[in-house]
Amino acid sequence: MTVAFHRRGADKLQKFFLYLILLDWVLLLITAIEMQSLSFRYGAIISVMLLVYNVFLTHLCRIRARRANDAYMIYPVMTGALISFLLVTYFFFFI
Repeated sequence: MTVAFHRRGADKLQKFFLYLILLDWVLLLITAIEMQSLSFRYGAIISVMLLVYNVFLTHLCRIRARRANDAYMIYPVMTGALISFLLVTYFFFFI
């Protein structure tokens, strides 16, 4: 017998997850603005950290969207991961 999951609004975990998504976009924006002035060492460290953060966020999004039918969160996370990949590619191959 299945029990329906009825939510009465955003829980604290979902709000925290949305703040993580906003933090990802802020970090991507700051990185894109400061990319030209970074040395190779700091740029490589920041690129790897952004990549790890986006993989972590994508994993959390996949778990969260599957469990609570919050599929609308997939789009900003996947777009952020794609932009992160493009920034890393730009840094390593074009700067």
